[in-house]
Amino acid sequence: MKKLVYFFAAIVMIAALGSCEQDESEIVLKKGDASASATPVPSDNMQVTPVIIPGANKGGNRTCAEVAAAFSLPADYFLCGDKVDYYDGVFSGNFPDGLLVDVTHGKYVDFELEGPIMIGDKYYVVGAVIVKGGNAANVYFYPGGTLGDSGLTAPVNASGKAAGLSNLTFCLVEKVPELVIALKTYLATPIPGDSWTYDRYGWAVSGGLGVDLTPGTLHMGYNYYIYGMENKFDLVEAMLPAIVGPIGTIKARDYFDGDVHYLEVVIDINRDRDLVFDDTYLYVGSYEGYEGRYYDTFPYKAIDNIVSQRVFKIDLAGLQY
Repeated sequence: MKKLVYFFAAIVMIAALGSCEQDESEIVLKKGDASASATPVPSDNMQVTPVIIPGANKGGNRTCAEVAAAFSLPADYFLCGDKVDYYDGVFSGNFPDGLLVDVTHGKYVDFELEGPIMIGDKYYVVGAVIVKGGNAANVYFYPGGTLGDSGLTAPVNASGKAAGLSNLTFCLVEKVPELVIALKTYLATPIPGDSWTYDRYGWAVSGGLGVDLTPGTLHMGYNYYIYGMENKFDLVEAMLPAIVGPIGTIKARDYFDGDVHYLEVVIDINRDRDLVFDDTYLYVGSYEGYEGRYYDTFPYKAIDNIVSQRVFKIDLAGLQY
């Protein structure tokens, strides 16, 4: 069993993407109608049943443009990746940074994205995979896109089993990752003296959706983020018995600094309250990643750092979804 994992810089993918030219270079080893010998086997995770589509190449190679046509999609629906050959356990080309590709027994393909990948100034996920073996290719199409699947194979050959993998093509679709923001922060009161000290006062949380009003809970909510504008949410003072009320704001905005797409989250306390921020825990990511998660496992933290205004600067390309 051979397992190969490839991580490559996204800049390499930019050069490799965008071309959907037909590949007529493969030698036809067998003749016949490929669709007649194929037995579709659903993938493992998504249970997507592959199809064999028509195309110009008689050797069975298919392009992302042909996939789009087969599913009645716009011609520019996919960002097309190059056909990457696979021989004797080795891929001849590159996959984008963040795409994990795993091949077992020379024929079973698993793939996984850590999250939507950024190419240029847009985010992409996998919209289709072309798995070629023998003289035909299986096309796995994912409406709306996916971050991963497993158990993909080429069509069966004369042996009645899936043919060995000969090449692989990923067709990407644009995906704006849906983000939610949730926060818990402890509060402190300054105590003047020869040197400033602080006394922990209580805590505050994000308001919004999903607030739990049960006595003894954190009463924390979450908010959906809207790209391209400043988002403003309530920072709510909370005690175990109940919510006290708004005590400040959570502001968030995204922007580019060169090629890096950042999200900035700023929390402030109302000017009429003599309080500062103590330990702070911030969640930014998908709702699925947030649901059921306890605040001390949030990915962004500021510990033992007391400030009057808290600022988080997050590289969106590194988010876990």
